[in-house]
Amino acid sequence: MVDQNPKRSNEPPVWLMFSAGGMVSGLAFPALILIIGILLPFGIISPDNIIAFAHHWFGKLVILVLTIFPMWAGLHRVHHGMHDIKVHVNNGGLIFYGLAALYSFIVLFAVIAI
Repeated sequence: MVDQNPKRSNEPPVWLMFSAGGMVSGLAFPALILIIGILLPFGIISPDNIIAFAHHWFGKLVILVLTIFPMWAGLHRVHHGMHDIKVHVNNGGLIFYGLAALYSFIVLFAVIAI
């Protein structure tokens, strides 16, 4: 007999944030390392350009994407990695995903203040 009221999982939204963070990290971080770690120190790119980009609405969106999604991916990995090494935290999902949500709100307000 099929259960008429199956229990809904909260995993799909979390997996969405996790996979978005993995994609952002894999695709954008090499370019970010090139820009901030190589081009900026050697004077090829002016810091004024980066500051101007950060003040534009699209730059703020990019900063949000580059900071929020990888944090969700990282905390998701920590949460499931702890299960793998047999360390079980009571309400671990609430703790780790709550920290990711808190971080997201803090970053959102910080970027809006730029």
